[in-house]
Amino acid sequence: MSCDLSDLAISEAYDEIVNGQETNWLILGYHDTRDKISLYSKGSGGLDELRNNLKEEVLYGFLRIENRFVLLTYVSEQVSGVRRARALVHGRAVGALFKAHQIQINASTPNDLTEANVRNRLKLGDPADSPSTQKRLNSTPPTPSPTTQSPNSPKSSSQEADFEVAARQESERNAQEDAERQSREKGERDAADRRKAEQVAREAAQRRALEEEKKKNEALEQERREKAAAEARIKAENDRKAREEAERKRNEELRSKFAELEKSGKVTLSGYITVQGGGVYFWKRRFFELRGKTLYLFRDETDKLPISKLELDGQVTGVTDAQSEVLILNSFKVDFRSSEPYYFFSDDKKDKESFVAAIGRYVTN
Repeated sequence: MSCDLSDLAISEAYDEIVNGQETNWLILGYHDTRDKISLYSKGSGGLDELRNNLKEEVLYGFLRIENRFVLLTYVSEQVSGVRRARALVHGRAVGALFKAHQIQINASTPNDLTEANVRNRLKLGDPADSPSTQKRLNSTPPTPSPTTQSPNSPKSSSQEADFEVAARQESERNAQEDAERQSREKGERDAADRRKAEQVAREAAQRRALEEEKKKNEALEQERREKAAAEARIKAENDRKAREEAERKRNEELRSKFAELEKSGKVTLSGYITVQGGGVYFWKRRFFELRGKTLYLFRDETDKLPISKLELDGQVTGVTDAQSEVLILNSFKVDFRSSEPYYFFSDDKKDKESFVAAIGRYVTN
């Protein structure tokens, strides 16, 4: 499952990136071929520009960030299992070509390639911003002091007496007016203070009412969420039990069917499956037949003689899901007592369930 990386544009773009030129990313792809990899695109816009050029297929990328280098293997969630397996092998060849990379990232969606995630993988910190400050000066103009002027004119004794009476009456009127003005101002201040106090009290009461309403609503919302969560847990548990029961019944039916076929000496199960094991570390698509307690593997369904066979009776120690290990849908691992494990993946979930049920009958501790 080798690949062709002879496109000269690949090495030219790679050299531009590692030599610190303007180009800082590239993307490779297949152009609808099986094994020939060529340059799709390159640019100087960094991670954002690279992410915007991703497509829903198998891609390989190379990126420079602050004189550090990232190797990217991008396998879209829409890619089939066989192409995923091919990407696993071809990715090693691309990594061998792009030797300058410090880290390798595997991604299936553009959201996996955030700036923070990549910089964290490279152990690079975020750039810091320096805030600026401004000052303002205030000035207060001086307040002029009023001046007074007192007139002075000669008077006779009678006039002086009249003047004193008028002055006293004027002083009394002024004092009365001042008292009335002060009383009025005090009343206005008291009224303003009362209105202010009443306003403060109303606002405080409104705040308390809003806080109480908020707490009440929060308590109701919390109760609603807890109730919804409890219902969701119950539903999830019931769904899980229903799935497990359906799967158990299906497995029992399959086991019973396989047991009857085995007694009759007929082929218990046959079809195509992809396999890795037996000293071969590449995925191979094979036609298989399960006859009796032996699994026969053929190059295709027209072959008369198998290229290998696996004895199952007393040899199988476990059948487990392998998707998290090989990153391929519908994959599983079969452990053998006296040999290394074999890995398989089926074309769909139904084929996987049938194969696992057939092989699982021979599991022994």
